[in-house]
Order: sequence, then C-alpha cells, then structure tokens
Amino acid sequence: MVVWQDPVVVAFCGFLYNQNAVFLLGLFGNHFVTRLDIEWSLITRKRRFTPVLIPYLFGRYSILTTLLFFVISNRFHHKISCDIAYKTLAVLGSSASYCSTLNLGIRSYIIWRDMNWLVVWLLSFACVGHAALVAVRTSDGSPDALLSVLIKLPHPAEGARSVTAAWSVDTGSCVVVHSSNITMFIFYLYTMLMDFTILVLTVCGLWRKRALQSDIGTTLSEQCLWYCAATFLVNIPAVVFPILNLNAVMNVIASMPATTVSVIMSSAAVLSLKPEQYAEPARSERPRRALMDIVARPRERRVTLTTNIVLESHIDSAQVDSGFERATSSKATEDADADAV
Repeated sequence: MVVWQDPVVVAFCGFLYNQNAVFLLGLFGNHFVTRLDIEWSLITRKRRFTPVLIPYLFGRYSILTTLLFFVISNRFHHKISCDIAYKTLAVLGSSASYCSTLNLGIRSYIIWRDMNWLVVWLLSFACVGHAALVAVRTSDGSPDALLSVLIKLPHPAEGARSVTAAWSVDTGSCVVVHSSNITMFIFYLYTMLMDFTILVLTVCGLWRKRALQSDIGTTLSEQCLWYCAATFLVNIPAVVFPILNLNAVMNVIASMPATTVSVIMSSAAVLSLKPEQYAEPARSERPRRALMDIVARPRERRVTLTTNIVLESHIDSAQVDSGFERATSSKATEDADADAV
C-alpha cells in the first residue's frame, strides 16, 4: 500500500506535477501560436475591441503565464519568494478557469436577455458566485474552515490556507508544502455545475427561439455540448483528488490539466463562431443575383443630352452611320439635278 505522506512519494508527485506542466505548455503553446486570429485582427484594426473579448484574452494569457512560470522556474534554479509566486499563479489559474466558463456564459446571456430577465439575473448571480470562489480559493483567511463545516469534509484544520509553497534546497526549486483540499473541491465542482447549467440554458434558449435547427443554433449547441463533455472529464480528477486528500501535491495535480483543457475548448468555441458566415441568405444572394443580372444584361448604348437626360438607345451606331450616308448622298443628288435644270 502506498504511503502518500511519505517524503519520497511526495517528491515523486512533485516531479510528475512539473513534467505535467511541460506537457501542458507544449499542448497549449501549439494551440496559442496557431490560434492568433483575434489578436492579429485587433492589431491590424480589422476587428473592433469589445468587452466580450476580455475573458477570451485574459484566460489565454493567464494560463500561458502560469505554465511558463512553472516550466522556467524549474529549469533555472534561482531562489524566489515561492509563497507569493504560487499564490499569484493560483489567482491566474483560477481566473483562467472562470474566464473559460464565462466565454460560454456570455452566449447564454445574449440568447436569454430578450426572453426572460429572471434567467439572466440568475445566470449573473451564478457568475458572481463563481468569481467569489476564485477569490476564496486564493485567500489566506478562514473561508476554508467555514466551507469545511458546511460540507463536512474530513481534515478541516488542513484547509486553513489555500496554497503554501517554500523553497527546497534539495531540488533547487519551489515545492508545494500545503494546499487546501476544500476550496479545490468546491471550486471545480461549482465549475462543473456552471458548465452544465450553461449547456442547458443554451439549448433551451435556442429551442424557445425556434433556432435550434438553424446553422447558428446547431453550432452553438454542439460547441456547448463538446465543451461540457471535455471539461467534465478533465474536472473529475480535480474534484476527486481533493476529497481523497492524499497529500499536498496530489490535491492540485489535476487542477492544471483541467484549467488548460477548459481554456483550449472555450477558445476554440470563440474562434469557430464567425457571424459573417451565418448571414441571412436573402442578403447574401441579392448582391450575387444583381451582379448576374448585370453580367447577363445586353450592353446598351446611351446618348446624353446637355440637360443631363439619359435616353436609352438600342440602335446600332453602324446603322446610324449608313443611314446618315444615304441621306447625305440623296441630298447631294437632288442638289445636282436642281443645278442642271
């Protein structure tokens, strides 16, 4: 039987945690580099910046900063203030997870804002509660003790602080010496429930608008379904490990993959939805039909008078010239006959 509190086991878990960060940096780095459409359109001013893009941009750069720090700090052995650094990264990681959920929540808000304001207010309060959990997870106060009493989890005294890290002389890097299993459990369970709620609201809203079978309705429902399925699978270990409370490292080892996959899925959903591709057929076909009519229409000659009146003339210029020559020749013949007489 594995003794999870054994220092050797904890050190091996820390090694897996660091290697996990390297793998996730490569995975997210590939996604980040190949998905710079919105950033490039903002730089080139082809897209106007709107507040809706804030959670998308902040989530991407937050998880990128977190992964880069973990990888770089374990490669360059310079002593730093580990406790402050890890608490800052906990804020960025939790915020990235929150932003990934908010990217899909904004869609539900847009769908329901014209139908039922009660649903909009409930969704807004749920998002505020999610943001409050981000603050609780990264705090040093006593919210963990209150949560442990409310949900009656084991070892409530160990959840007095969220994340505590210290510099290890043996490894020459920061190591997690304590992590709160209670806030981890509450945060990721709440995230799973939020994702499922957003999926239900999106599908029900599209169904009520009778847009579920349209192109845009199908895209939105499929994106929410795939997002919830992926995040549900990766969030299961992030919820289960804190309940088991094996050791300080195992409590947080699944949080980084859950957050990274959530950001990747939500970013892909934002990038794949392009409103210009779902324009109304009537609007998109009118210019084409007008253009085809212009191309197929026979060319007509126009004669412009000094009063700027345009007359449509379907007479060929060659016919006009030949008629003018015949009239001139006949006039000349008549003049010659008159002179002879």
